[in-house]
Amino acid sequence: MPSSPSIAEIHVTPLAEDHIVAPCVFTLGYQKRTIDDYLLELQRAGIKVLVDVRETAWSRKPGFSKTALQQRLAAVGIAYVHASFAGNPRAIRRAASSHEECLQGYSDHLNRNDGVLEAFDQLMMQWAKAGAPVCLLCYERHPNDCHRSILLSAWVGSRCPSVQVKHMGQDGAPRLPAL
Repeated sequence: MPSSPSIAEIHVTPLAEDHIVAPCVFTLGYQKRTIDDYLLELQRAGIKVLVDVRETAWSRKPGFSKTALQQRLAAVGIAYVHASFAGNPRAIRRAASSHEECLQGYSDHLNRNDGVLEAFDQLMMQWAKAGAPVCLLCYERHPNDCHRSILLSAWVGSRCPSVQVKHMGQDGAPRLPAL
């Protein structure tokens, strides 16, 4: 069983201390994707680290639970990190009467808990210093339907304004409002 590569095992060119660039963070939901399609998208984009921002890294969808996902990623040279602290807490998800309320609850959660963004910042800076392209994983294919967009928006807005966010996948574009 291959294990997930560590920072030291990721083959990228580190940024020089005096070289300032606007880093990019990718996101990709796995809804309506097979594990093979998902891995191909990551490889095409040159992703070296997948950060799983689900509170619980479990899925009914084959290949997307933590152990199976970590093994498949390791086989193609992509490191796996489970950032459960960044997940939308179960209590918020259960208490919400609508999807919009659930996302608003997560936004409120981030506003009340600075430690989430602080831990996320430390995690992301660790990989940025290594020069490793990072992608966030969660379920929803449409980024605006997912807490990962709220997390990244809060992080970029409060800590890393030069970071660009790119939502991968041609079907991953935000939904148009209903008319």
